[in-house]
Amino acid sequence: MTDPTPQGLEALQRQYHLHPLAIEDTVHAHQRAKVETYPGFEFIVAHGVTRSREGGVDVHELNVFAGETFVISVRHGSGPAIEEILRRWDRVPAAWRTDSSSLVYVLLDALVDGYGPLVDELEDDLRSTRQRLINPQYSNDQELQNIFHLTELVHAAHAVAFPLKDVLNTLMHVGPPVVSPQEIPYFRDVRDHAVRTVERLDLARSLADRAFDIYNALENRRRNASGSQLTMVATVFFPLTLVTGFFGQNFSFLVDRILAGPRAFWTLGVGFEALVAIVTIILVQRVGQDRAQVQNLRPPGVRSPE
Repeated sequence: MTDPTPQGLEALQRQYHLHPLAIEDTVHAHQRAKVETYPGFEFIVAHGVTRSREGGVDVHELNVFAGETFVISVRHGSGPAIEEILRRWDRVPAAWRTDSSSLVYVLLDALVDGYGPLVDELEDDLRSTRQRLINPQYSNDQELQNIFHLTELVHAAHAVAFPLKDVLNTLMHVGPPVVSPQEIPYFRDVRDHAVRTVERLDLARSLADRAFDIYNALENRRRNASGSQLTMVATVFFPLTLVTGFFGQNFSFLVDRILAGPRAFWTLGVGFEALVAIVTIILVQRVGQDRAQVQNLRPPGVRSPE
């Protein structure tokens, strides 16, 4: 059943003696992932995720009533395609179809495998983002929004996938008819896939958080470069301001006694200031080169004191 109503579950509740609390959880959905034992059946809640068309994450919930002679699956949202579940069921040996164990395994296996494409896309997007960050032509605002969006997706997917490990661990100790002894290795395989998915999402979370650090480091580097350029300009103009200030304060004396002719004006008034500017620029460049050489000689991972 898909997105059922209380009226839609009444007949099933009467026929299979389903507990009212399990029916309530199924109708309202948005339950935590869990396995609960009721008289005559096990109630399983698990969640899957897929990438939405808008680029977000769609979370769908799967509720399973597994008894000795019946399996009732109720989904909220999209979930694995029915055709895919039927294909997996066709591969189950006929001798193993006498209890509910095989069908529960097929449903959970399809649910866990559905995480794969989403995790692959998130990892590809994170790698592309990290590569774009080191490109000097990247757009700051756009990349910051992209990093934030990917971080939200990764954390949302991890929050959904993480409880699956406990659900599958609990199922492996439930026993027949939900988990028959011969199918324990298959349930263990599903659990291993879930653990691997969580590990990949843990790494993706680290990559997403690290992308913020890279972005901030690059922004600080750009601001420092701009500050260095402004400092160089200010350094060049400071001695020039000193010279022109001295000239302005002694204007009458210099014009009457020293800069009396054109040659003196061009030599002392213009040439002297040009010389001061050239010497200042050379000194600033040499200081920058010496600092760069010190940075190159410093061992990797050692930052300069600032």
